[in-house]
Amino acid sequence: MKKLIVAMLCLTLLLAGCGADPQPAETTTKPSTQTEATTEAPTETTTEAPTEATTEANSLKAQAESCIGKTVEELIALIGEPQSSDYAPSCLNPGVGEDGNLYYEGFTVYTYKADGVEEVVDVE
Repeated sequence: MKKLIVAMLCLTLLLAGCGADPQPAETTTKPSTQTEATTEAPTETTTEAPTEATTEANSLKAQAESCIGKTVEELIALIGEPQSSDYAPSCLNPGVGEDGNLYYEGFTVYTYKADGVEEVVDVE
C-alpha cells in the first residue's frame, strides 16, 4: 500500500512539472549605447614643503620626547610653557598622584605628578 502511495505521489509530481527543467526565458539584446571608456594617466601628486611653523613644532616635539623620564621643570626650561594644561586623578595610581596633559602647538605632553614632583611620561 505504501509503495502505491509513493508511486502515485511521484507520478503526480512528474505530471505537474516538478523536477522538469524550466524553459529558458526569451532574451533580446539591445545594441550597446555605451561609448568606449578612456583611461587617463594618473596625475602626479606633489607634497608641499613643511611650513616654518610645522618644522618648529616637530623640532619642539622631538625636544619634548628627549625629556621623557625627566621633570616638567626640565621640559619647560628646554621648550617653554605649554599653551594650556589639565590634570585629573591618576589612572595608574588612584588616590596617590595626578595625570597631566600639557598642550603645545601640534603635540601633547603627558605627565605624572606625585609627592610634589611632576615627570614627563609620554609625548604625542
